[in-house]
Amino acid sequence: MKKVISVRADLKKNCLYTTLKGNLKGEEISSLPESLRQEAKRLKPGFIAISNVCEFEPADEKVQEVISQMMAAAVESGMGTTIRVVSETTARQLQALSSSKHGYSAILCRSPEEAEQEAERLRRSSS
Repeated sequence: MKKVISVRADLKKNCLYTTLKGNLKGEEISSLPESLRQEAKRLKPGFIAISNVCEFEPADEKVQEVISQMMAAAVESGMGTTIRVVSETTARQLQALSSSKHGYSAILCRSPEEAEQEAERLRRSSS
């Protein structure tokens, strides 16, 4: 599986997209918390964060530490709602980490399309 590591802001949608795919080591994703902070600065407070991790496989113990740093960076940067595209395995693991260490739970989806629909529903309900 091809490795993908991506963080990007969509200013029009006020949405932060993070995609992780493949078997990734902590050192490969270590710059993500700072990348997330930089992209989030371009957005308005309360932005929606969509994380696609359904094809992500942590390769070592350091990965969980970096993911936790990313979650903290998102909260500190003014994130509103989080939507995660997950597999069964990543769902439980990430939900436990975000709720126990960072005080929030994500809306879980099974596809990027479902996540976009959920984000659109949230945008409509907040306007």
